Amino acid sequence: MLIAPHHGSATSSSADFLDAVAPQWAIFQVGYRNRFRHPHPKVVARYEQRGIGVLRSDRDGAIELRLRSGEPIAVVRHRFDAPPYWRVQVDP
Repeated sequence: MLIAPHHGSATSSSADFLDAVAPQWAIFQVGYRNRFRHPHPKVVARYEQRGIGVLRSDRDGAIELRLRSGEPIAVVRHRFDAPPYWRVQVDP
């Protein structure tokens, strides 16, 4: 797991850096419609070309990583994978 450097700006992560770190997933902490337009499309493409899963806070909402011994990391993208609390069924 990697938190993408500098929100994925154009000069934030080189190919050599990504090859050395070799993360399975990368999280881009970016705001919706941010004025800097992070992450840069070329940077995202660099990650995707290496098979690194891309998670973005502007698109995916809250990102939760569930870590359990002996199991792969479970990734929950709250905007897609977890229903809002007001839609969760509860027993009477």
